[in-house]
Amino acid sequence: MEPAATVRVLVRNFSSDTNQVQFSKFEIESMRDSNKWDAARKYIPEVMRNEWVLTREYDVIPPAYEAWSGFGAIPNDIEDTLLLLRLYKPGDLAFAAVIFTTPETNSLARQCPYRVISTLVSNHSLRPYTLNQAETADWEKFEAGLRASPAWESSWFKICRRCFLYGGSQEFNPNFEFDIDRVIDYTSSLEAALIPEHDFLSRRLCNRALKLLEPQSDTESKAIKVLLKKMYGIRSSLVHGSPLKDEEKVIIQQKELWLSFEQLVRTILICALRNVPSSETDRRTYLSGLYEPSDQDRADKLREDFRTIKDIQVKQVLLNELSTS
Repeated sequence: MEPAATVRVLVRNFSSDTNQVQFSKFEIESMRDSNKWDAARKYIPEVMRNEWVLTREYDVIPPAYEAWSGFGAIPNDIEDTLLLLRLYKPGDLAFAAVIFTTPETNSLARQCPYRVISTLVSNHSLRPYTLNQAETADWEKFEAGLRASPAWESSWFKICRRCFLYGGSQEFNPNFEFDIDRVIDYTSSLEAALIPEHDFLSRRLCNRALKLLEPQSDTESKAIKVLLKKMYGIRSSLVHGSPLKDEEKVIIQQKELWLSFEQLVRTILICALRNVPSSETDRRTYLSGLYEPSDQDRADKLREDFRTIKDIQVKQVLLNELSTS
């Protein structure tokens, strides 16, 4: 029976040990074969021979609460697929085009670019995404487990996934400061998962991440904390419009260090999705239980801020208020 709808996705920076990677619901196929390439160009004219095409057929168009596209929940499925592939392992996997077809019409419906569909990531990345056929069963187990998490549809995870997808859909070139916005998006994703508060951001992020991850040694714990602090410092420089320091540029340009950060972001988000409650009240309670700044931390911060006050009278008024409170 002819499918009710078919979706084809132009996939960039994908590699495998076979020319066709078969999943239970879709396949990703290499365009190296000239016949495959010619057939794909009818739907995606810009497809190159070094690229891949993901194809998924739907016997029934799944319903969606807001189905503005006319294709129900299919666009949501594509976003979920990219998210779960990217969470599974690092690599510059990119979806550069999404095309929908139905038997009722000969025309092609093409989804407009957004955080999932991006042509910003080059198809010649030095960090390809590799997934072999033997790994597909493990990925599908991974996918099912995350989808089953109570937090999958939570408000906080919707923000996490949005920031994470935006980050992976942007070009990353450590040699140019205007091509490293991925740092901002990834740290924003971690903030959305672990920091509902508005103070002690870096400290909360590092300590809560460590509690979630449960490192096996002090050495591993220290390495995670140092890496998060370094990347958060770079994020702060970028969002506040400051030029990166030379030492910050060096950090970004260290390939192994950046790959470690890419993997760390994924591990933290996965742990958060599996452990952090979905409701906002329960989430705040859980995260406070992981780590909360002490009264001494707050006193030290107050003392530091107090020293920056230049007006003696303002200082005196504050001291009087504190002494009577």
